Amino acid sequence: MNTPLAERVSRGDSFAVHHRYDVADIADFANRCGDKNPVHHDAAFGRSSRFGKRIAPAEQTISLMLGSAASWLAQRGTAIGLGCSFRFTAAVREGDELELRWRVTDTSYKDSLHGVLVLFEGTATNEDGLVAMRGTLEMLLQE
Repeated sequence: MNTPLAERVSRGDSFAVHHRYDVADIADFANRCGDKNPVHHDAAFGRSSRFGKRIAPAEQTISLMLGSAASWLAQRGTAIGLGCSFRFTAAVREGDELELRWRVTDTSYKDSLHGVLVLFEGTATNEDGLVAMRGTLEMLLQE
């Protein structure tokens, strides 16, 4: 890339992806990550839960959020995750479609890391406008 590293990302940049959580998607992810909670696998258990149906594992939405940020930043150089934090505010139920959105809140060049620190704030919001998760993320952008 010919654009200087510090100009490849700016405070206020934002992006979003959408993901629909269907039964097969939820069960496959839960199996792959080793989450045996029956609320992810068993339809009857999900219906009898306070959620009224199966719900997605929290780690599924985290993974989708982190993957979208890494992919977006990797279009600008080498992207390295440094840390994150997430807060869950509502269950993601089977059939929900979420908008997974990140916004860059700050950038600064870090000499010792030879790159730009990029801070993000993110939300995962369902089609009814209910925020299911909020998060923060710190990444490093290098050549």
